[in-house]
Amino acid sequence: MKKIILNAFGEDRPGLVSKITKVISSKNGNIETSKMVQLEADFTLLMLIEIKSDNIDSLINELNDIEKLEISFKKTDKKENEIKYNEYSFKVNVADSEGIIYIFSNLFKEHKINITDMDTYIKNAANTGFPIFFLKANIMIPEKCDIEELTKNLNRIAQKNNIEYKLIKNN
Repeated sequence: MKKIILNAFGEDRPGLVSKITKVISSKNGNIETSKMVQLEADFTLLMLIEIKSDNIDSLINELNDIEKLEISFKKTDKKENEIKYNEYSFKVNVADSEGIIYIFSNLFKEHKINITDMDTYIKNAANTGFPIFFLKANIMIPEKCDIEELTKNLNRIAQKNNIEYKLIKNN
């Protein structure tokens, strides 16, 4: 059995997920992890699929036959971590402005923190209608990371940019 990553996007329409999953099921593929989202008039998905090596080519061919859908694949292997990490949840909300994701992803890079999952969206504030940016992420912080220094840096960024954030260790 092999694992492949499927990335697909195209014009959003009813039945698209059904068509994609029907092909995967017909090739005895197992969807282990998936993310799907409508972005404006388009739909995109990301899936980790376990499938027999012999079925990969026919799976790709049949998925490529679905109209108005762009497909890309990558074979992958299980990641082995040599570094010990602690899992954290990280949340942000702030008046929407450019560069928010970069500010935090750059800080995380400096502390060798791995972002494993991130969702962002904009929602208008109830009382003013002003756009508010929300970020939710799962991150892996190395056990050797100086959490006090990280927290000081997060607080500095939050004060400078009027950002509310939460960093919570997962059990």
